[in-house]
Amino acid sequence: MTATEGEARGWRARWVGRENERRRAAYDAALEAWRRRDEELRQLYTEAEEPDQLAESAAGLPVDLDDDELVLAVQPAAELVEVTARHTADLPAVALTVVPVDEAGRSRRPPRGVRVVDAGTAVVTDRRLILVGANEQQEWPYPEVDGIAHHPTEPFTLLHPSGPGPIRGVRVPRDEASVFRLRLTVAYARATAAHAALLERLDDTIVAHWHERPPIPTPATPADAPVTARLVRPALIAAVAVALALAAVASVFHGSVPDRPVVGMEVNRSAGPVDPALPSPSTGLGAPVSSTAPHATGSTSSQPPDGQPTTIAPASAGAPTPTAGGPTSQPPSPPGGRPSRTPSGSPSPTATDLCGAPANPYGYNYCGGTYVYEPAADVCDYFSCVSNLWDGNGYLVQCEDDLVSRTGMPRGGCADHGGTRRPVYAA
Repeated sequence: MTATEGEARGWRARWVGRENERRRAAYDAALEAWRRRDEELRQLYTEAEEPDQLAESAAGLPVDLDDDELVLAVQPAAELVEVTARHTADLPAVALTVVPVDEAGRSRRPPRGVRVVDAGTAVVTDRRLILVGANEQQEWPYPEVDGIAHHPTEPFTLLHPSGPGPIRGVRVPRDEASVFRLRLTVAYARATAAHAALLERLDDTIVAHWHERPPIPTPATPADAPVTARLVRPALIAAVAVALALAAVASVFHGSVPDRPVVGMEVNRSAGPVDPALPSPSTGLGAPVSSTAPHATGSTSSQPPDGQPTTIAPASAGAPTPTAGGPTSQPPSPPGGRPSRTPSGSPSPTATDLCGAPANPYGYNYCGGTYVYEPAADVCDYFSCVSNLWDGNGYLVQCEDDLVSRTGMPRGGCADHGGTRRPVYAA
């Protein structure tokens, strides 16, 4: 029992101990899920950088291939799916990216409006996707595909044809969906000259996930303990619940009921201290990055290393209780010279602190804020822009040659300018 629990004594101290243990367990589970996702995204990026190493043997395949056609993936347990009702189906959006299947939406069958029409073996080559089924053979040559759409929670991918015809795709086992999606998307991107844009969007996904790291919860204090925590018997708890319900009904006729203590769970919504066991969000590495690798020096962390239980001690009577508005440490800057991108909750820069951005009346800066998806029409009067800025449909970014471009272009916003350096933010 801590000093705070000892001072409170009795039922309040017991409630503090139970509540802090519950918060600790919930935080550890969320952090472990976040780490698994981070490792999977980084592994996908590493494999996408060197697609030539993904080639497999073509021996024994049930399809006829060209002499120089490379096989990137073979999936024997695949299903051919078809969209039967576009207006009612929960269809994924077309996007040049690879997102692992979210386990939260796990189900055994395709969503409404999508049906399975055949089953067989799917073969991904550098020129086309082939599904050899029991009843038919379906092929998707990449130049004839308008886009690829990966479902976020179900392990199937739709390939939209450039001409008339039904929208069809491939459904694979959930455990193998991430690898299959990666190799299919890499093959499609290289065939359509969009490989650089794919790597850029994978990098954006990794950085965005880095900023979604679960925050360390605020310790519970005796003052947070609800009155109902004093009752240890279920019968007494039920009796109090009935009494409170009757009081609420009576308040309709006799005025409002007196204020009652409410169960409060203060959770620090800020990014919180950075785990020293976690890597920086940079993806400019040539090999998979383990989540246990040390990050850049110079940062201070209050979180224990992996393998040790996370202890959330109640705040002492003489020390201030951490709140959501308290100071927090930001994630370290990625190595390699690329500044880490700041989430939308970052403080707005002052009029004279734009972190290197030119003075402008819109508050556009390189410090932090929100992405600029709809830039001002005269943005190029203040920034040095690329000639095809308005060809993109995404947000503003600064390229490595200091020109300002926009994501959402076929080859990437900074494909001809040394790559993306950092986003442009709106205060």
